Amino acid sequence: MPGADQRYIKTHHHESNKAFSLNQKTYQNHAQSMKTKIIPFLTLIFVLTYTFVQAQENSGQKAVNPDACSCSRALEEVIDKVTRIYAGFDDKVTAKTRPAYDKLIKNLRTKASSVNSPLACQTVLQTYTGFFKDSHVSSVWMRGTKQAVSNMEANKNRTDLVTFRKLNDDFLYVKLAVFDQREVGKLDSMLAANRELLAKTPYLIMDLRGNGGGNTSTSDEMARLIYTNPIVYPAWDYRSSEEFIKSKERELKASKDTTDPYYKRVVNLLNAAKANPGKMVKDSGDLVRTLDVNPQSYPRQIAFLIDKGSGSATEFYIFEGKQSKKVTLFGTNSYGVMDYGSDQDFRICDGIYNLATPWGRNGWVKDFRIDNVGFKPDVRIPEGEKDWVDFVQKYYSQGNTVNK
Repeated sequence: MPGADQRYIKTHHHESNKAFSLNQKTYQNHAQSMKTKIIPFLTLIFVLTYTFVQAQENSGQKAVNPDACSCSRALEEVIDKVTRIYAGFDDKVTAKTRPAYDKLIKNLRTKASSVNSPLACQTVLQTYTGFFKDSHVSSVWMRGTKQAVSNMEANKNRTDLVTFRKLNDDFLYVKLAVFDQREVGKLDSMLAANRELLAKTPYLIMDLRGNGGGNTSTSDEMARLIYTNPIVYPAWDYRSSEEFIKSKERELKASKDTTDPYYKRVVNLLNAAKANPGKMVKDSGDLVRTLDVNPQSYPRQIAFLIDKGSGSATEFYIFEGKQSKKVTLFGTNSYGVMDYGSDQDFRICDGIYNLATPWGRNGWVKDFRIDNVGFKPDVRIPEGEKDWVDFVQKYYSQGNTVNK
């Protein structure tokens, strides 16, 4: 992709037997070479979906003593962080919703004063964050509980998260169940290994149902698959806070190339944040991603299967797909959670609880919002339809298309 202002960087964050039957040797060779160079596209760190990062200097590992922090203190810490840092706070707490918000806080403060159990306090904290109806800011959990286990840990032994198989001479089927680095890297390798098959198959079904996101973004091969024209990523806004400013300062300090345009973007963003404490500040202009791909190449038509379980990083891929002339969305509305992103992970009460809250607001909100609504499908699959894959095949086989 041309332009030093748009970069590929590494993130630090099985497949069915039938799938492996497709160019298995090529896949294995490619996977081996990709081990040290899986480089998914991230439209700068700012536009990255949904990676959780340690954003506080006091987030180091230490022994946790639940008795060292009252629930009242934990609640006040959560309220403080969400009020100052959450990019959607002023959008959610308006003149219309303020009375309900103030009433909720009053009730929770009373309840917190009588709560002694850490797990019961966790419920109090989650009741507060639940007000915002944003799963990116409703993540409050107690360390050491099952809820604190990451998706990668929970999925490490699963072999059904990525699937690539040939349905017939006209249709290929691809499934991506999570947007974690391992699975995206595996899919990236499989797409690259099967380019010849992709180049002679007119239709592809990309199954994104139930994919709630993960810790990475669209890979290069995933973008090549759907590409027909430049993909535009609107510039994000960020909530200026002490934590945001310190994070950008650390980022600049760690940078080795001060001539990199990305470095200059961070400098400009940092200066804007310092000049506008507590306010939303805009990153530099929109980003444009271009790839050297023939827009007429096969697959000629690509169906994205989406449902209410398709959220976060998955909605970024849906957004990219909506800009492609090849992609048609089938199913139901997606989850509707990516108006706000760039989640940060904060330790509450010296690490007894974790709070995740996003300090970024997606630039697409100037044109549309999906918060709690989601992306609408181009073709809505009827509620009683059980076989969505068969539905799509029949749809295309009958000569139907969606003009874009």
